[in-house]
Amino acid sequence: MDNDQVVGPAPGTTPTAMNSRLLRRSAPPLLIAAAVVLLAFIETAVALIAPSRAPTDADWAAAALRVRADFRPGDLIVAAPAWADPILRVHLGDLIPIEVAGRLDDDRFARVWEVSQRGAQAPAAAGGSTVIDERFGRLRVRLVEHSAEIVTYDFVARWADAHVSRRDAGGAVVACALAGERIVCPAPGNNSLHRQLVEVDQKLREALLTEPVPGAATVIAFPAVPLGSVLVIATGLHDTWMRKAARGTVEARVTVGEQTTELPVTSDDSGWTKTRIDTSAHAGQAVTVRLEITSAEPFDRLFAFAAEARR
Repeated sequence: MDNDQVVGPAPGTTPTAMNSRLLRRSAPPLLIAAAVVLLAFIETAVALIAPSRAPTDADWAAAALRVRADFRPGDLIVAAPAWADPILRVHLGDLIPIEVAGRLDDDRFARVWEVSQRGAQAPAAAGGSTVIDERFGRLRVRLVEHSAEIVTYDFVARWADAHVSRRDAGGAVVACALAGERIVCPAPGNNSLHRQLVEVDQKLREALLTEPVPGAATVIAFPAVPLGSVLVIATGLHDTWMRKAARGTVEARVTVGEQTTELPVTSDDSGWTKTRIDTSAHAGQAVTVRLEITSAEPFDRLFAFAAEARR
């Protein structure tokens, strides 16, 4: 006797109930297929519509002329969204010097030109008073004025003022000497301090670059810094490849006069970390500012920092 089985509705199951079960079982594939079709439709629509929303070369040329008409040295020019910055540089790059492009932050700029599209806004242009707001095709040009902080001392620009030394675990100190465009420490560390355009958090910054050494602290002292009400310092690790090669952290502390501040630990994920230190007790005075840098695992740790005294 054959053991063939006949599959049919379970006893007491109505055709309507069975159809409902079959629909539920087939719903996920149907939903996935519908989602794929919808996504393809959306991407096709975006591909067709996006070019019609993009600024033209004529829009950029007109916006650039407007900025140039009232631009003043020291103004900041930014693009919104940020991905439009390379196009902005094509038209206005001569007005964005390296020290501005690689700035520590935006707080020192009293006037910010924002060239935007598609309703985007740049953080640098947030707040303040809008004194110019004009459209050029699909681009919007705004001039925003802020109450900006005044820089009394730029540590990156004055890098050659630094007195650099290396202090070992026993307290012995070795002085480092200026050699061309950098301050070099002797063996065994052979570390140095120099000014460089660095890459931190996928952005270019103009900073001072140094390398921690095993079992010692790198000490960088700037004598007679004219202080204002605040010292702003930003730190990070240079070079995306070095961030992939190693996992050690860097510790740093800043001493202003007798006041010492521990900076946030710098790691591969820190990005460009900014710290503000209240120096109002020394405002108007020339004070030594000292930075001490250490790392338990200094291999491939390229420590970048920029600092400004402001009022």
